Amino acid sequence: MKSQPSLRALLLLGLILLLMQSCRKDEPDPFEDNIYLISSEVEMVRTKENIINILTLASTQYQAAAEIIPDVISGVNVYSVTYNTEFQGETVIASGLICAPTVPGTYPILSFQNGTNTLHSSAPTADPQSLAYQMIEYIASAGYVVVMPDYLGFGASKNIAHPYLHKESTVRTVLDMLRAVAEFDEDVAKDISVTNECYIIGYSQGGWATLALLDALENDYKSEFTVKAASCGAGPYDLGSFNEYVLGLTSYPMPVFLGYIANAYSTYDIYPNDLADLFNSPYDGRIPGLYDGKHSSEQINSQLTTSISGLFTAAYLSGFALDQKYFGVRNALADNSIMAWATDVPILFMHGTADTYVMPFLSDNMHQLMISEGASPLTCIYVTLEGLDHSQASVPALLAGYQFFKTFR
Repeated sequence: MKSQPSLRALLLLGLILLLMQSCRKDEPDPFEDNIYLISSEVEMVRTKENIINILTLASTQYQAAAEIIPDVISGVNVYSVTYNTEFQGETVIASGLICAPTVPGTYPILSFQNGTNTLHSSAPTADPQSLAYQMIEYIASAGYVVVMPDYLGFGASKNIAHPYLHKESTVRTVLDMLRAVAEFDEDVAKDISVTNECYIIGYSQGGWATLALLDALENDYKSEFTVKAASCGAGPYDLGSFNEYVLGLTSYPMPVFLGYIANAYSTYDIYPNDLADLFNSPYDGRIPGLYDGKHSSEQINSQLTTSISGLFTAAYLSGFALDQKYFGVRNALADNSIMAWATDVPILFMHGTADTYVMPFLSDNMHQLMISEGASPLTCIYVTLEGLDHSQASVPALLAGYQFFKTFR
């Protein structure tokens, strides 16, 4: 028969537990005094050797990956973080990845804005070990603090609809994550120091987001951040021109993009029109349920149609350019497009010549407009990726952007 613990032993155990609880309550919260950074958690730890091995493997498919290897100076710690941002006048908790070198030192920021994604499970914080994201994460080993926002509607904010291609919220979400990095190096990675110098890069939606971010950082937030260089790949910079071109086609292979814009702009009252004013039945009724974070681009495409006349109403196709009924649609697309300006920041535009998702003329036109506004043709450059379609050009554009940044470090 087991002996019962004595009353004295029970009292002693209770006192120990009470003291332990008191100690835990008294432990300071490292994020308590922060304005932006809320939490941080280590997702992955990679040694210098791990990274070199992965880049060596990647170079068998993308030769330019081998050019990163001589620059590797460190391992990388990958953290998922949450931070405060603002959307439509309300504070929202957003999330993203911060990838920091393991070697103590002072480093600039490299901010990566990812391309179109419809799945919650494919956001950076949800899938940090994705091969696509690892190529970005490991750039930190070359002496950058790499930042990868989830965007609103993903990660910590997946309870709201993603405001796809909404300029103001996209810029604010990335900007506030950059601000959170300053608190991160004080509270978490205390052996590194992060400068206010930024290199910004993105492709597709991310190319558009990167150019919008550059506009804001250079023209509105110069006192906070200094952008050293930017790389923008295959972005739909002029949404009105993109829309006009697509509506003039017989078919378009990625109706997921068209529904995504309409769903976001309808959800947040950016479009004054009902979806039924733009889309034929049954697509007008399907769209709201397709962008719930649970459907892939392929699944959404299968529920829509590549036929432009099948997807859109005859009234919209004939009246989108001039009809007063669609004035609000035209305004919304114009407001969320990016106007050219005389940038002083070195910028690289890239686009695959075989891209049928986001048309190459959008990059070509933006480059020419930037030059006409006064940007130097010596540092505002457009490079075509010959024979590559939208998907094929994404990794080569990233690697070319990395090499472009090295010129200005």
